[in-house]
Amino acid sequence: MKKNSGNAATKAKNKYNSNNYDRLNVVVPKGCKTEILAVAEAGGDSLNAYIIGAIDERMYRDKRAVSKKYTIIGGVNGTGKSSFTGALKTQTIDLGEIIDVDKITSVAGVSPLEGGKIAINRITDCLKNEISFTQETTLSGHKTQLTAKKAKESGYYITMFYIGLDTVDESLRRIANRVKRGGHAIGEDDVRRRFKERWNAVLKILPYCDKAFFFDNDNGFVEVTEYKNGKFSKKGELQPKWILELIDCHNRLSIEAKL
Repeated sequence: MKKNSGNAATKAKNKYNSNNYDRLNVVVPKGCKTEILAVAEAGGDSLNAYIIGAIDERMYRDKRAVSKKYTIIGGVNGTGKSSFTGALKTQTIDLGEIIDVDKITSVAGVSPLEGGKIAINRITDCLKNEISFTQETTLSGHKTQLTAKKAKESGYYITMFYIGLDTVDESLRRIANRVKRGGHAIGEDDVRRRFKERWNAVLKILPYCDKAFFFDNDNGFVEVTEYKNGKFSKKGELQPKWILELIDCHNRLSIEAKL
């Protein structure tokens, strides 16, 4: 009778555990189990409680690390950065405060120089107050790199979406069409200079990025490549000339750095 009672209690306990808990099998190097058990017992915990506590603490740190996000929408003038930002806004992506120098300049009715200063102040405020933010930028100059450096040091999760086109003439054509519709103009010399220097600009930002996604906009936004942990991964069959040039430039610099 006692035996049946014991079996019933075991079954009830197993059923309760099955309904309320998931089981994880943790494998550790030989000898580590004894060391972990000793540390757990020294703190007054069972081995299970210690492992759960360690997991909870790591998950808490990781969640905090990604709670602050710096998103970069990059590309030479005329590639479609603002349109891409609009597309992202329709998805479940936390963009935080969107900082667009062109829009700031237009809304405030100030010069591009003053609009740039306002944008810098807003970025500074976001970093100071640990607010997620998104920046549209050509990546030219050194300001975006400095922002990425500060954001990384402050624990931000940094993602870049880069929009590319094969030719500077296509960028100029799109800018001209935008101006005809009442949009803002960009000096041709500036566009050509930024187009010529674009890979150096991108490669200065990549080391700060947790992830980077590259989209071709020849005929609508198509993801062509992803960058993570220092490596590019092909996405889909479309591999336009510009992304192959960027990858080649990255690989050559990596080889030179090792010599």
